Amino acid sequence: MKEIDFVLTHKLQFLGYFRSKFPTFHNSNVFYRDLRYALKYFVNSGGFKLTDAELEDVLNALVKVMVSDGILKSVSPGVWSLNYPEFRTTKPGKPLLNL
Repeated sequence: MKEIDFVLTHKLQFLGYFRSKFPTFHNSNVFYRDLRYALKYFVNSGGFKLTDAELEDVLNALVKVMVSDGILKSVSPGVWSLNYPEFRTTKPGKPLLNL
């Protein structure tokens, strides 16, 4: 299926797209529903139209690869922790105020 190949070869771009649509940071929780919506629009931007069943297949393949790569860590069914240090936030604390 060429849609799966498209998503798997662009998985890092997908993460950036996902982050632009859903506030996501290193070690934050990622939910199946959020991944599904982001994937639907990401695939559409690549010129593909998927049925719901095809979208589920592509999403399951993507999640499987991201778990095996260590990008996602399973927390519970349908919930993962994002292990992607590039999305790390700055040190916790009060933001600097320019007064």
